[in-house]
Amino acid sequence: MDYAFVGGGNMGYALAAAAVRRGVSEPGRILVADPSGEARRRAEALGCRTAERPSPADARVVVLAVKPQQAPEALAELSGRIGGDQVVVSIMAGIRIAAIQDALRHRAVVRVMPNTPAQIGLGMHVFFADASVTAEQLQTVEALLSASGEVLRGASEDSIDAATAVSGSGPAYVFYLAEHWMRAAEEMGFTPRQAAQLVSQTLRGAVELWRSTGTAPGRLREQVTSKGGTTAAALDAMNEAGVGAAIEAGVRRAYQRAKELGR
Repeated sequence: MDYAFVGGGNMGYALAAAAVRRGVSEPGRILVADPSGEARRRAEALGCRTAERPSPADARVVVLAVKPQQAPEALAELSGRIGGDQVVVSIMAGIRIAAIQDALRHRAVVRVMPNTPAQIGLGMHVFFADASVTAEQLQTVEALLSASGEVLRGASEDSIDAATAVSGSGPAYVFYLAEHWMRAAEEMGFTPRQAAQLVSQTLRGAVELWRSTGTAPGRLREQVTSKGGTTAAALDAMNEAGVGAAIEAGVRRAYQRAKELGR
């Protein structure tokens, strides 16, 4: 068996589905263990094997995809059941590698911070691996993560907390911006559907322009902004309100909270 998922919620399912969709693994070589009948049925629809309780015995990679508050129970159930040639991948926010190693009595652990766009194959995954993880194991882990998005290897475990603040929580920042942007559009007379179209396509186009040109966002902003024009007026209002500083402060606050959760 290639991958055993302990937890078949949205993120676990997204990773398993991407592995099947991209041909990283045959569905019959993936196990999804979850007490929820709905989660198991969803995995079975992919062709994956399912179980109510974790059964990682012959999997090359064991993915811990439960919520952080469920970690003590899941780790206790798996303790002593992970073989020396297996690698454990944790996507549990705030649970540090050392805590997982101690609970499982197993050294080869990779900690990952994914984000929700993995559900549509556009995720951003940041990982940090313990030194005991072999190159071959790491290749298998990266293949799984790459199936649902882009992958970045962090220089230290602290980078996982930073990634939690930047990319893990990042989609919420975008949605927060879109909410208020759409509200302003509706106040100007657009219907909710029209406002959604205007904002989502503008966001999509701006991001694609940024990625395709490789130009720094500050420079792209300058190119849109004419002195004394409408964009300048908007940006002046945002700067006066401290929007930029608030965004930076929010990311820093998320980083500190991620560190607190890992203690």
